[in-house]
This record gives sequence, structure tokens and C-alpha cells, in this order.
Amino acid sequence: MSHQIEKEFKNLLTKDEYEQLLTVFELDGKEPVHQINVYYDTADGQLRHQGMGLRIRIYDDFSEQTLKSPLGEHEMLETTDPLSLEEGNHLVRNGQLKLNGDVARLLKEKEIAIENIEPVGQLSTFRYIIPVPEGEFCLDASYYQDQNDYELEFETNDVEIGLPVFEKFLVKHGINRRKTLQKIARALNYPNK
Repeated sequence: MSHQIEKEFKNLLTKDEYEQLLTVFELDGKEPVHQINVYYDTADGQLRHQGMGLRIRIYDDFSEQTLKSPLGEHEMLETTDPLSLEEGNHLVRNGQLKLNGDVARLLKEKEIAIENIEPVGQLSTFRYIIPVPEGEFCLDASYYQDQNDYELEFETNDVEIGLPVFEKFLVKHGINRRKTLQKIARALNYPNK
């Protein structure tokens, strides 16, 4: 289990911008991290209506169950229960969640019945992670439903330091700033807010 405050900035990219950044970051020939995200909510969208997101993420050798809760602009509280690869695959295959742990406890505190939560969508991402002194850039290609998109994320420990770093990077590489929804919102085609 872990609690962490995620501080990040996001920007959707065109395919050309994505390919340009593969070159800028010298990623040709490097293997991205593959992750499969299976998203969960109640039939009436209780999590979505509270700005929360719940997923099981499957990597090549482990998995995790994470609940994201909003704290402020560009900040989310991530509560994560680690899962073995076998446990994560079993839960996903059966449309279930881990019923004990910090995610389940937090859902109970928010009066959301875990037994009413079901899978609502899936998204697969190929991610490159590029560390820099102020945080790390993540260059993502994501695939969901019958479409795909490209995204640049910048994760930082300090929003006030991270924002100008992110904005200067976009300007330097001629990338227009675009309002970018969370992956869960894009995968599930939530209305643009």
C-alpha cells in the first residue's frame, strides 16, 4: 500500500509531435514500459461524479490497484494496493477488485459500496519515462476502444517549479498547449469539462 500525491501536467500530442519527441529524447530502439489499465466504477458513475478514478494496472511482472482522488488543480491523491501479476490478472479476468486493503477502506469511507463497482473500460499504454532534475517526462502512446492518442506528461514534486519547466518545454518544441483529460476520461469518453 502507498499514498502519494501525484503532481503532474499533461498535454495531448499529434502523431508528428510524438514522433518528434521520440527523436528529441533519443528513444529510438529503446523499449517502452507496457501497461494495461482496467477502469472501474459503479453503474451510476459514483466515482466519476466525485472526480475519482479507480483502476487495476497490469505491467509485465506485477500489477496494482489504484484509487485517484482529487486534491486540487494538477494534484491527485493516489492510494495504491500492490498486487502480484497473477492476482491482478485474476481480478481483471473475473471483473473484480481486491476487497481488503487501503483502496477498499477509502471507498468505504466515501460510502461507495465496493460490491457495486464493476469494470467500465480498458486502455493500453506504451510509456517512455525520461528523468530530468525537476521531475520526469512520460511520453505515452495509448490505445482504447477503436482509437489511439499521444500524450506528454510531466510529473514533479513541486507544482510551482514544474509548471514553468513544462510550459517552456512545450514552447521550445513548438507544441501547442491543449486541454487534456485524464486517461480514464478519454478511454470512457467522458464529457469534456
